[in-house]
Amino acid sequence: MRQEVYLGEIYLDRLYKHPLRAARYEALPRYPAVERDFSFLFPDSVVFEKIQQAVGALGLRELRSFVPVEIFRGGKVPVGKYSILLRATFQSGERTLREDEVAEWSSQIVRALESLGGTQRA
Repeated sequence: MRQEVYLGEIYLDRLYKHPLRAARYEALPRYPAVERDFSFLFPDSVVFEKIQQAVGALGLRELRSFVPVEIFRGGKVPVGKYSILLRATFQSGERTLREDEVAEWSSQIVRALESLGGTQRA
């Protein structure tokens, strides 16, 4: 034989002694999520925890997640600063979100990030 052969043994009697777990599932959302990306330049002194706290303090009920996607230092980014791409996901369990709502929440996020010393990148 030119390939490796593996042999295993399963003791079914031992396997059957373990109780079965109930199957769990989470229903798919009825209404679509909306994602918005924010590209910012921050001083090195601003850590992601501060960014997360500032956005969390807004109390946006439909904000499902707010995560960093990319962090970049060097190149054209000035010394003592870093570039970060942040992604916000909005979703309602009750209805489809309107563009004007998402735009308002996005503006609130931008203002919160600018209050930390962040500069929005084009």
